[in-house]
Amino acid sequence: MEQIKSWDEDAADYQRVFRMGLNDYNRQLLEFFTSNGLLHPGCRVLDIGCGVGKYGTYFAELGCGVTLTDISPAMLAHAARNMAAYATPWRIVEGDFAMLSTDELSGGDKFDLSVAMMSAAVHDTAGVKKMSALTRGWCFTANFVEWAQPMRDEFYRRMGLEVSGFGAGMHDSAEALLQAVRGAGYDPIVKYVPYDWSDDRSPDEAAEYLIKRCGGDAGDAALMARARRIATELADENGVFVDSVSTCVAWIYWNTEV
Repeated sequence: MEQIKSWDEDAADYQRVFRMGLNDYNRQLLEFFTSNGLLHPGCRVLDIGCGVGKYGTYFAELGCGVTLTDISPAMLAHAARNMAAYATPWRIVEGDFAMLSTDELSGGDKFDLSVAMMSAAVHDTAGVKKMSALTRGWCFTANFVEWAQPMRDEFYRRMGLEVSGFGAGMHDSAEALLQAVRGAGYDPIVKYVPYDWSDDRSPDEAAEYLIKRCGGDAGDAALMARARRIATELADENGVFVDSVSTCVAWIYWNTEV
C-alpha cells in the first residue's frame, strides 16, 4: 500500500513531464523499435508499469493495440485520459504485475511486443518468465545503470540532508536482470544508451518536489521556507531552478521465439 501511495503522489509530476512531449531519447527509442522490427503498425503491445501512458500514446500513434498496466490508480487515471484521443484498441489493467493473471493481462491473445520501461515490475526470473509467456515476439526492458544529479545534490547538501545517491545499486539491478533473462532460458541483448535531461521549475516548485523526493514533510512550514530560500539561491539569472540529470540506460531485450 505504501508503494501505491508513493506512485499516486508522483502521478501529477509524471503527467507534467508527459505534457512536454517527445524528447531526443524517446525518439531514439521509437526509431530503434521500428527500425529493428520490434514494433510495427497493427501489432499488440503490453506496457508494464505504464505510468501515465507516455509510451502507450506513442504506440497508439503508430496504430498498435495497447494494453497498459500499473499498480497506481492515479497513474492509470492520467493514462486513460491521455489514451482517450486514440481510436486504436487500448485497455487498462490495474494491479501488481506479479499478482495479475496472464488471462487478465493478455485479453485472450499474446503480445507482439512487451515492454517494461524503468519498471521494477520485471526484475527477477519469475517476472521474466511471465513477461515472456505473454509475448510471441520481443520483450524489452529499460533500466537506469548510472545517474548523476548535480543540482539536486547541491540542494540537499545546503539543506544539510543526508540523501543517498539515487544511482546506488542501479548497475547491479541491471546485471541481476540480465542473469534473470538467461536463467529463464533466453539470450538477452543489451545496449547502453545515454539519457540526459533537465526539468525547469520555479524555486517553489523545485523545493516541494525535492523535499518530497527525499521523504521530507512538505507540510513542515519551517523546512519548506528554508528549502524555498535555497532553491532560490540556486536558480539561474531568470529565476529558474534548472534540474539537470545525466544518466545511462541499459536496454535489455530478448526474442521469446528464439
